[in-house]
Amino acid sequence: MGFFSKIKEWLSPKKHIALPKEVVLEVLDQEQEPEFPIEEKKPLSEEEQQFAQIKELIASNDMSNHELAAMFLLGLGVEWDDEMYSMIAQSADKMTFWAEKEDNETFLAHFDTLIITPKFFGVYSEIASFAAVLSKFSNLEELQWKAKHYWNQHPVLIAASDLPKLKRLYVEDCRMNFLPESLTKAMSLEELYLSNNKLTEMPADLGQLANLRILDLTSNQLERCPRSVCDIKRLEVLKLQHNPMLDIEPRMLGRLYRLRDLELPEVVAKFNLDNLQDWLPDVDFDKPYWKFD
Repeated sequence: MGFFSKIKEWLSPKKHIALPKEVVLEVLDQEQEPEFPIEEKKPLSEEEQQFAQIKELIASNDMSNHELAAMFLLGLGVEWDDEMYSMIAQSADKMTFWAEKEDNETFLAHFDTLIITPKFFGVYSEIASFAAVLSKFSNLEELQWKAKHYWNQHPVLIAASDLPKLKRLYVEDCRMNFLPESLTKAMSLEELYLSNNKLTEMPADLGQLANLRILDLTSNQLERCPRSVCDIKRLEVLKLQHNPMLDIEPRMLGRLYRLRDLELPEVVAKFNLDNLQDWLPDVDFDKPYWKFD
C-alpha cells in the first residue's frame, strides 16, 4: 500500500480506532460563563418592508425610481422620516423633482437649512432648474454655499433673494467677484458671510437690508469700505480684515450707530484708531485685533 493510500485509509470515517474503556477528565474548578440564547431577528412587518423599499428608491440617482417612490408614498400614505429628507437634500436633481410634485407642502416646509456641496449638482443644467424652485422652500432660514468655485452660484443667490424667512447666507471661498443686486431684496437677512472671495465693491442698495446685523467681508479685494455698507442701519458686526485697503473714513463709519464689533486691516486700523474711537463710542476696541505693537 502506498503512502497516500495509507493516509486516506486513516482519515476514513470507517477506520476503527481503539479507545480506552475509561477516560478520566480533569475538570478545572472555575466559573463558567453562562450561555445566553441567541436572539433571533424579528422579521419585518409588511409595512416595514414597504418603507425600506421606498427608501431604496429614494436613495437611487435614477429619477424614474423617484417616480415610483412618489406613487408608493401617495398610495400607502407613508410619512417621511429624517433619513429620507437627508438623502434628497444631497442632490439638486432630487430636490427639484420633489419640489415640483403636487401636494408637497410638508416636503417644502421641512427644510430650514440647506447646504450646497460640490456634489450637489451633477451637470450645469441642474443649477437653473434648482434655482427655479428654490423660492418654494418658504421656511428656509439658512443657506450655505459650500460648492466653492466649481459651480456658478449667481442663479442660486438671485433666487435666494425671494426666500421670505432667509436669515443667514454663507457664500464663502468661491472666487465670486460681484454680489447680485437682487440680493438687496432679501429683507429678512440678518447675517451675510462673504469671506475669501474676490469682491471689489458692493451693491449700491445694500442699505435696503434693513435687518442685517453681521457682514463678513474678510479676505476680498476691497480697496475702500463701500459707502453702501454704512447705510445698513442695524449693522452690529463688520469684518473687513485682509483687504487691500489703504484708508477709511471714520466719520462715514460713525453712521453705523449700532456697531459693536469692527475688524479692519491692521495698517488702516492703527492709523485711524483715535478717530475711530471718537466716532464709534460703542465699539469694543479692547479686543486682541486692536492691540498693536
